[in-house]
Amino acid sequence: MSFVSITTWRIIGETETLQHVTDLMVQKYFPGLLALGAEHSMLMDAELDRFAIVTVYPSREVRDDAVAHISALRSEGAEEFGAELMDAYGGEMLASSES
Repeated sequence: MSFVSITTWRIIGETETLQHVTDLMVQKYFPGLLALGAEHSMLMDAELDRFAIVTVYPSREVRDDAVAHISALRSEGAEEFGAELMDAYGGEMLASSES
């Protein structure tokens, strides 16, 4: 069963923008998450100064095996994004509209 991770962030840098975050995700962080075993990852505009990153792993085990690297990516991303991690959630996917 797939495992989904959702992190929510708030931009705190005076000059940071969601476009800056988007560019970093596409160029660096999506490839990094995929290299750690993720099947898919998405960046979502949560309005105002907030955004969310949703990542789908094939299983909890794959995510757990990569958790130390994921934590390092989050720390590095916080600096590069000019944002702070607000919340991190994770759990088994129970249902999906995709086959």
